[in-house]
Amino acid sequence: MKVFQIFLIALVAFGCADKSKTETVNYELEIIDQDFAKATELASAQNKLLFIDFYTTWCAPCEQLDKLVFQNDSIKQILAKDFILLKYDAENDTIFHLSKKHHVSSYPTAIVLNRKGYVVNRKYGFPGNDFETLSEMVLDFTDQSIDLNNENKYLKGYSNTIDETKYPKFYIDYVNRTNTKPKTSDIVDFINSKQNFFNEEDFTTLFYFGHNAPSNIGDIILENKQKYFDLYGEQDVEILLWFLTSAKFKEAISENNDEKYDNAVAFTKRALSQGWVDDILPSREIDRLKAQNKWGDVFKLYEERKNKGDIDEGEINYVCWDVYKNCDDQQVIAKCIEWMEEVTDKNPEFTYLNTYAFLLYKSGNKKETKEAAEKALEAAKQEGGNAKTLEELMKKL
Repeated sequence: MKVFQIFLIALVAFGCADKSKTETVNYELEIIDQDFAKATELASAQNKLLFIDFYTTWCAPCEQLDKLVFQNDSIKQILAKDFILLKYDAENDTIFHLSKKHHVSSYPTAIVLNRKGYVVNRKYGFPGNDFETLSEMVLDFTDQSIDLNNENKYLKGYSNTIDETKYPKFYIDYVNRTNTKPKTSDIVDFINSKQNFFNEEDFTTLFYFGHNAPSNIGDIILENKQKYFDLYGEQDVEILLWFLTSAKFKEAISENNDEKYDNAVAFTKRALSQGWVDDILPSREIDRLKAQNKWGDVFKLYEERKNKGDIDEGEINYVCWDVYKNCDDQQVIAKCIEWMEEVTDKNPEFTYLNTYAFLLYKSGNKKETKEAAEKALEAAKQEGGNAKTLEELMKKL
């Protein structure tokens, strides 16, 4: 399939087909803007899958995906054979309620429905900055969706109808952007009123507000993990369990409760696949050490990663800014200054020079602070960075 797609792209892009010997079938991708009823009618009539591209007007990756992929003639011709494309502004959801039904809260999100309106596949985000990367990701996703549909597979937890009245009011208001600050007590009361979340509207609301869920909700999901997998797919259930795992760690760390922390670790190992476990446990241990003000131990963990080459300049900057904001251990501050000096020598951009200057100031070295701050201000002028706090720092020197 992929070989054919690459060949077809080449034909369209470079016009190298010998028309006397070969006739290429040209498909015209039908793109519908916001009108879900029209899109589903077309998909059903033409026996095609419906690709819903959830975007927002302020989402730069959404705009890039549209410009580089969905407006590309070669990709449109490939997609046209099997798909109708619905472009759906996720924040304009008062008519068809797709964002509510599909708990869309990150952008871009892609969902594929079969001709009967059931969810075949979904994907959160298409990371990449170039046509080759983005188009490959989209085609991989659509190929997978076609295969799932051919095997008559779909997520059985979702109906093919939409009734917005079944969702709690705080959820409707939030997605409609009429109240983006719902009361935590309303969310918790709703979640605590449920014995399970097999119902579509309950699962959807829990998924959207999982970070607000009480720590015991994870046990409810884990008890019937396979059933939730069958209804809503492994991807979404693992994401939900990640939210619920975080709730257990948050409670344990805020209470500085070792028993609850150990239980959270054990829950994580039972609830999530190994890849998730390997990612979560080290970061939660760092959160715990920070809460206990053990910054020396925190830095040792980051240092181990740095020595393995497992931390890039951006994360080094994040770590060191965190140290500036929250740590008073001068030994740790001194080590972070060394890290940021190394980073700024290689890449003297404003963000890195800014962190370097503030760390130097916290160490008490005003002379070097001034030198670094002046470089950072110059970089800010060239890059258009916001140097207001840095200018305020200069006044203190």
